Amino acid sequence: MAQLDSLASQIKLPQELVACDDASEDATFEILADFAIHAPFPVRLYRNPQRLGIGANFERAIGLCSGEAIALCDQDDVWMPEKLARFAEAFAAGAEWVCCDARIVGEDLTPLGYTLWERVNFCRSGRDRARQGRLFEVLLKHCVVAGATLAFRAGLRDGLLPIPSEWHYDAWLAAVLAARSRGALIDEPMQYYRQHGGNALGGARRSLSSEVRAAFSLDRNNYYQEELGRWSQLAARLANTPNPGVEGELAAKLAHLKRRASLPPMRLARLPAVAVEMARGGYAHYARNWGSVAMDLLVK
Repeated sequence: MAQLDSLASQIKLPQELVACDDASEDATFEILADFAIHAPFPVRLYRNPQRLGIGANFERAIGLCSGEAIALCDQDDVWMPEKLARFAEAFAAGAEWVCCDARIVGEDLTPLGYTLWERVNFCRSGRDRARQGRLFEVLLKHCVVAGATLAFRAGLRDGLLPIPSEWHYDAWLAAVLAARSRGALIDEPMQYYRQHGGNALGGARRSLSSEVRAAFSLDRNNYYQEELGRWSQLAARLANTPNPGVEGELAAKLAHLKRRASLPPMRLARLPAVAVEMARGGYAHYARNWGSVAMDLLVK
């Protein structure tokens, strides 16, 4: 209810709330139906007869929206009262999409001491590049935009959908929007991003040991085949995009992944090729730099 109450407490109220219940087995739909009776804006409820999954459910909700701009709302995050007003200001200034930072909190909304952008290392230099219209370059390394912090003009919807099942919906939306349209960042946290056991991705910090364990559990061959497949899907969707640098950047990203995928099985034998890739800047521009170098040298 805290999430719904925060929507009803916006300084600038939404034009509508489109809620797609993904065949939940708890009281979610009943809570939404009760909220709809008293909400200060129209609430349109839909219930999937069978579970679609996170990405497909968001895709359905996006397709059902009727307003001029679509702001995504995820699970039980709590919005600050000025969020939609600040987003509306950015749209009025010419932005075609907007995203904001979020304060990471526990289940009881207790702050965990950092923000989402700090968690995903969306540092000042990355934000400066985004403001220069170069967010796509940042996203070639890693996704720094959470879907719950994103809004975009409804006129862009046809280019965003369908969302491939191989992609996290927020990473896909951010990449396509950054490649094709002008955006705006709001540096301040405009919502509380609640962490709990049911987060699909989440913003909780992980220990170094857990990061190392996750890396060593990877199957490198499968990982690179999946990565090549995903980025090839994006390249196909963005073919002939008006942004002249996008296709070249995607081609370079794919070439970087292919070189890493073709590293020899023997770890010591990989060292020369990894050193060459470091020298040409592939890890710095298209991967997580030293973490990716370590993975290629150490993981079977």
